[in-house]
Amino acid sequence: MIDLRSEIVDTARAIDRMPQRGGGRLVMVMSARKGEGVSSVASSLAVLMSGRAARPVWLLDLDFLGNQQFRLFQAKTFSRFGAAGRALDGSLNAPPFFQIMPQIRAVDGNTRGQQKYLAVHKIEHSNLLVSRFRTEILKPGQKIQVSSRDEYWRALRSVSDWAIVDGLSIDHSSAGLSLCRHIDGVILVVEADSTQASEVNTLRNEIEAHGGRCLGVVVNRVRSDARMADRLSL
Repeated sequence: MIDLRSEIVDTARAIDRMPQRGGGRLVMVMSARKGEGVSSVASSLAVLMSGRAARPVWLLDLDFLGNQQFRLFQAKTFSRFGAAGRALDGSLNAPPFFQIMPQIRAVDGNTRGQQKYLAVHKIEHSNLLVSRFRTEILKPGQKIQVSSRDEYWRALRSVSDWAIVDGLSIDHSSAGLSLCRHIDGVILVVEADSTQASEVNTLRNEIEAHGGRCLGVVVNRVRSDARMADRLSL
């Protein structure tokens, strides 16, 4: 993952003009294929928006097991930003946007309450909070499934100016599709001259079928002869 702030300044300005829907605004970044730069775009966008926001900006990573965004900030990829601070509770006292299956049962057979699996870390010298899923408290055989409930997203709007969601690629995970109806808009990331326009248009249709809204496309690794933008019908 790399710092793309200078390349996506116009993207940040464009989404900053999005109308508010009551509280903070939520944007997801997704792609059709793995390796097209979703995580770099999401983190760079979150850093840019944190410079424009009065309240905290959250960067939520749907790579629950990899925690790549947290690792990125641990490595101090962004100049003038410090390290990730201590873990804070990211639950917002709301039902989580994911479920742990199977749930652990107590000796009496009752299901144990959900533990606080989601942590956030404040990045030094900023108002940015980066998520980290606490994989260390998962039990062998447990899996993570996204939930259709919207309480968490409403709670997140109430405490933040922006939340940028790293929605991964569709060939890696369908979690982003499951959540996009709770998000104000989705930005698609395309690797120029690699991903076919038909793949991007198919993904756009899938997002809309799941209740989401596509804001536009970031074309990554553009060469001077790239024609991707002309081939898209977004």
